[in-house]
Amino acid sequence: MNTYLVVCFAFAVAGINAGSVHLTGAQKDKAAQNVVECMKETGTKADVVAEVKKGHFTDDENIKKFTLCFFEKAGVVDHDGKLNVEAALAKLPTGVDKAEAKKLLEDCKNKKGKDAADTAYEIFKCYHAGTKTHILL
Repeated sequence: MNTYLVVCFAFAVAGINAGSVHLTGAQKDKAAQNVVECMKETGTKADVVAEVKKGHFTDDENIKKFTLCFFEKAGVVDHDGKLNVEAALAKLPTGVDKAEAKKLLEDCKNKKGKDAADTAYEIFKCYHAGTKTHILL
């Protein structure tokens, strides 16, 4: 299963500086669980998630629902898609420049979509575009 591949997409929040950071074992396990649950709940296919992870964003409604589902389960957005910056910062692993991540998250939290799922997806796209460091498993 592509679960571990898609986890990188699912919460690609990290610092601005080039490089990479790793999730802890517990974070990996929880992220993998959330990915599987959200794929089932939203009908999102692993190949679609993998493409978005690469930065190939699509207007697919299921991937938007997946993003909202994952971020809700992670506790970083509410049911309306509103980003909780402090909660997101608390989820970042060691090695992330939290000051730079906070600045980017503050910029991205104002993104709005046509509904909660679209809003969560727009926030994710904003963050993905603004960060050079991604979380690795």
